[in-house]
Amino acid sequence: MIEITKKIINSITIVEKVVGGSAFAILTVFMAMDVFAREATGEGYDWAQKGSIILMIWGGIIGAALTTAKGGHLRPEIADKLWPEKIKPFLKVVEHLIVTAFCLFMFYLSLEHIVENKAMGDIHPVIPDLPLWTIKLVFPYVFVSMAVRHFIFAISPDMRPDDYGEISHVLEEFEKEEVGY
Repeated sequence: MIEITKKIINSITIVEKVVGGSAFAILTVFMAMDVFAREATGEGYDWAQKGSIILMIWGGIIGAALTTAKGGHLRPEIADKLWPEKIKPFLKVVEHLIVTAFCLFMFYLSLEHIVENKAMGDIHPVIPDLPLWTIKLVFPYVFVSMAVRHFIFAISPDMRPDDYGEISHVLEEFEKEEVGY
């Protein structure tokens, strides 16, 4: 069962990398086209700027899911050294369950926002006939993706990545790069 779960999570991660990377690649093309048009003709493409913002949001929020997949996160580390070593594995489970609950709550809120937005019939102000709710679909997806990962990390510690996001680890890597040891 663990191997199947790993394959599914890895497949989701690959898809997220492709979608997030594609968003930034297309964003780059749009912005280059806009800058070139402004320099060549004096007028750019408004749709390129607006499209780039949408792609930036999509790429950035998908990046949050990818950060979760790598074990990166933002959390207070100040109390880590206060706890006895023997209860730290239990605390990791609690931590991941709390983050799972938070992500599910954010999923709910983002879904409610989309439902309300769809009911109001809001259309993108620059891109004709593009409903705003379609742009926002990335939010509930990412929150579910993160919730699933954190839940798996809570119940299956062997699938949990190292805590790459911890500041002490990052500072150690930085010192190695700067000092060379």
